[in-house]
Amino acid sequence: MPLLFFVMDIVKIRKEIGFPEKKDWIKAKAKYTQDSLVIAGHPVMESWETDYMKVLADIISKKGGNILEVGYGLGIATNFIMKNGVGKHTVIEFHPDVIKKCKETYYNEIRKGDIKILQGFWEELVPTLKDESFDGILFDTYALEEEQMHKNHFWFFKEAFRLLKKGGVLSYYSDEAKNFSEEHIKKLKDAGFTKIDFKVCKVNPPKDCIYWDKKTMIAPIIVK
Repeated sequence: MPLLFFVMDIVKIRKEIGFPEKKDWIKAKAKYTQDSLVIAGHPVMESWETDYMKVLADIISKKGGNILEVGYGLGIATNFIMKNGVGKHTVIEFHPDVIKKCKETYYNEIRKGDIKILQGFWEELVPTLKDESFDGILFDTYALEEEQMHKNHFWFFKEAFRLLKKGGVLSYYSDEAKNFSEEHIKKLKDAGFTKIDFKVCKVNPPKDCIYWDKKTMIAPIIVK
């Protein structure tokens, strides 16, 4: 299926599910299965993303330092980031059930101060963080508005540039199969980035996955 038609199909499905108000999204229970996280009928994250998440996590945390992760989901990337022995790890997450899961999994790390959780929507919390305070940033949030679908990360680029130290690295769930689109490159450059690269990662989503049907996805490597 051509990517354009696939995107249109997902938008149609999302419209049928609905784009919930933030207050309703927070109230909805998070449902965990062995392979997925579902909130208000929305597939927020699925286990087939594991290998891809490892690549993203390694890109932004292999050199250690102070890491910002925007969106916790199933905690897949968090696990890989912590295994890389980073200095400090800040997690931004808005859903109370997901935060509870994170606190249960990383109780000791949170108690010691190795992981810090900021509860709320990234659009409200990120502007409060200090300039040039992170060595690596991983952005992977679930879009709650139609205009942000497939371009949610575009909204974050300028804040990422502000927050990264010189030489710091940004990566994110890219939603592109083999290369950056022209619009994608433009948004990165408009934010101030000039060192723009990526890896093509093999992925294997199940046939019933409603948000990705390709066998590859790019992992951005964006250096300030």
